[in-house]
Amino acid sequence: MQFFTLLNKYMIIISPEMLEQRRVISSMTSEKKRVYRWKYYDEKARSQLLELIDYCQSNKKICPSSQQWNKIYHVYSWHTDSREFTKFSPLKIPLILGAWNTSDLEKRQRFLTQIYWCYKNKFIGALYDRVMGLADDDWHFEHYSEDKISLELIKKEYARWLGVNCYPKHDIWSHCTDYYEKDKKIQVARALYKTQSDTLDDESITLVESR
Repeated sequence: MQFFTLLNKYMIIISPEMLEQRRVISSMTSEKKRVYRWKYYDEKARSQLLELIDYCQSNKKICPSSQQWNKIYHVYSWHTDSREFTKFSPLKIPLILGAWNTSDLEKRQRFLTQIYWCYKNKFIGALYDRVMGLADDDWHFEHYSEDKISLELIKKEYARWLGVNCYPKHDIWSHCTDYYEKDKKIQVARALYKTQSDTLDDESITLVESR
């Protein structure tokens, strides 16, 4: 009697959809099981991935603050410990401490590629909750408007983590038009400043020599 009560209770917990999923999977080959499970996971995971990519670049966000970024990284980094056999792909470290001097665009690229890593390795649900739970004070913001990094570029960077060389060569700067436009303006401003400084120096010398 108790057995059937427990069994009925257990059957209530398992939904008809889950039972059907188990039935379908049980008749598949290993390769088909892998494809089916990924498709089942991806139905929700991809929308979370795209939402995170957009959210993490909204309102001038670059990446989490050094402390928060490090915390998020260490939740997943042990899965890729080189001292142990692992099925997980390499996960690059955050650009913090001495690497914090890198550009905002590089920090943004690194964090977004870590997000893609979590998506590919089926951790996107947990990461989604962590990132969405960060307060404004937990983020590093840019001072100037930077180009947003597309999913296509993130995939190319992830491929580079796996040791795959893209052709043409993957270079984030060549895909970010705003960067070059700003760089041109900076170079023009520097040249103008140098010209004005040289002119002022010449005038100063002239004035001193005329006394």
